[in-house]
Amino acid sequence: MADILPFCGVRYQAAAVGGDLTAVAAPPYDVISPSDQEDLYNRHPKNVVRLILNRDEDRYASAARFFREWLADGTLAIDDQPALYVYHQTFADPVTGQQAPDRMGLVCLLKLEEYSTGKVLPHENTITSHKADRLNLVRASSAQFESIYGLYSDPDRSIESFIAEYDDRQPVIEKVDNLIGSSHRIERIDDSSAVSVIQDLLSDKVVFIADGHHRYETSLNYRRETRVNGNVPDDQPIAEDYILITLTAFEDEGLLVLPTHRMVKGIDEAVLQGLPESLSTQFAVEAIDREALEKAIVDKSNDGKKAIGIVLADTAYLATLRANVDDVPSMIAGPGSDALKQLDVTILQSLVLQDRLGIDAAALAAHNKVTYTRDIREALDAVRTGQCQASFILGRPSVEDVRLVSLAGDKMPQKSTFFYPKLLSGLILRDLKHDNIVEVLQGE
Repeated sequence: MADILPFCGVRYQAAAVGGDLTAVAAPPYDVISPSDQEDLYNRHPKNVVRLILNRDEDRYASAARFFREWLADGTLAIDDQPALYVYHQTFADPVTGQQAPDRMGLVCLLKLEEYSTGKVLPHENTITSHKADRLNLVRASSAQFESIYGLYSDPDRSIESFIAEYDDRQPVIEKVDNLIGSSHRIERIDDSSAVSVIQDLLSDKVVFIADGHHRYETSLNYRRETRVNGNVPDDQPIAEDYILITLTAFEDEGLLVLPTHRMVKGIDEAVLQGLPESLSTQFAVEAIDREALEKAIVDKSNDGKKAIGIVLADTAYLATLRANVDDVPSMIAGPGSDALKQLDVTILQSLVLQDRLGIDAAALAAHNKVTYTRDIREALDAVRTGQCQASFILGRPSVEDVRLVSLAGDKMPQKSTFFYPKLLSGLILRDLKHDNIVEVLQGE
């Protein structure tokens, strides 16, 4: 099902940027704050932020211009033959500080499929305005500056084993250190026989989008637009049929999913103060030291319980659902699979935010009562400083949650998962104008 291709990656040339790729790399566009953007602009005049999140008046045209200029002056160069790229990330758990197992990803091109085919599955909802932004960027640049992130099931670890045992991997990026919480290195596999083996091993795999839903759906739209505008028949392969992706097995021990916490404001204070008592019919609610919340939620999860942390101005609470997990779906109104209704984030949204605080789907869409953070310290400090009235702390989702919700045909609420660490932007880019898909397909 996963139809992948090698490609000629676009890479920064270290000698052209002072010898250190750290200066020109960046986090993904959607986690860059305004202050981060400023820092990245100041870090190096050719930092990739000028491509992925340009701040000029006509930011899309400016990003496209920089890309073409940097290709012309040797800052960026296109590899001379198609390859698959092996991406290694080394990192520590951001909460415990303990070293995590290295995570491996395969950077390649994935053939775009409509979700209805079941070959590529989403797990989160998207926002229309975000897709419009990315569509304008790819229209202007004819490039994919960042890889999306996908998962596949490989219980036998056959793909990882083959790559590990294949000893002709060529290092192309030795080390980019201590960016976005991890260190990064990349190798290349350009031997056609090895590439064919990996393609065959992936051919029966469903791809689950872990990160990059907006860019995936943007690429679907751009492909349709390109075919219509160019009057290209559906059976004629084009570069726009494929998207740049990094693939990791669900079974990879380095997969780490972090929660996204909710910060709430604009609620009647009396309703908020009465929340612990109001919840007591469905939850066991106990006061707790706010510094102990995160560990308490993890402990409850390990015991098979569903627990949510509630931080108010004067007190923090641990609310543990009284029902058994299997009974939870009957408590959640509306459509959706059991897998969706058993998620911590669904329980929070349905039983707490909507039923008790009146924050329904429309209120969420208005973006004026709920904001999000992956940093528990930020969530706690926001209540302390009065930036919000309450914060709701969630436990870690599992990769199995992602798989089961996707297989059920559902999507998680927005801001449900944060795969850590993110993929670093600026390591491998793709030029749509350069890729000769027909030639690559004929070379298989």
